[in-house]
Amino acid sequence: MSLPPKIIGKNGEESFGGSQMWLPDKMLLNSGCGIIAGLDAVMRLKGEERMTREQYFDRFFDAKDYIRPITIGKSREERKILGREFLGSLGVSAGRFRRGVKKLGVREGLKIKVKPFRFKWWKKIPDLLKSGDPLVMLFISPFKKVAVESPDGYKSMCDYHWVTVTGMEGDTLWVSSWGMKCKMSVSELRRMGVVLRFYSVSLEKQSNLV
Repeated sequence: MSLPPKIIGKNGEESFGGSQMWLPDKMLLNSGCGIIAGLDAVMRLKGEERMTREQYFDRFFDAKDYIRPITIGKSREERKILGREFLGSLGVSAGRFRRGVKKLGVREGLKIKVKPFRFKWWKKIPDLLKSGDPLVMLFISPFKKVAVESPDGYKSMCDYHWVTVTGMEGDTLWVSSWGMKCKMSVSELRRMGVVLRFYSVSLEKQSNLV
């Protein structure tokens, strides 16, 4: 199993991975989940398991130059487009995530492979988690939002969100989101109208040939 890094707050509290909710920038707060998922994966591959929140901020603002959200205009102010709140960003697309993680890996001295998979993912995830490589998921559900349940039982309803997958038990998919160990429903994710993208993030194997 591959767990996200623990980020230490000012009072010594430990998070379960990073969180865009710590950021003061409204646009990044709204669209930083893809950057967080990619950064946490790269940190895990480097063996970085703990750091302070200040150190993590430095890493995040470096990572965002590689894993880039799709932005429109320069305004960080809330406005509505087609009846929905918009903060100047459409989030990190699947293609930008794959390219960005590889580029960030090069920046960190790593040669990274980002392997996508989709079909029968509920059967593949347990074996992939055993490998110890980070596993990242993007879900897109524009018609009926998907619940991400935090440890206190609160359900955030999301329609476009990146998370790190950390475990699977029956119908429960455990994920790292917003710095917490959250859970999602496998059956809810398998319903019609939910588009899923899974990525196994690993190091390229080095050839032994001279």
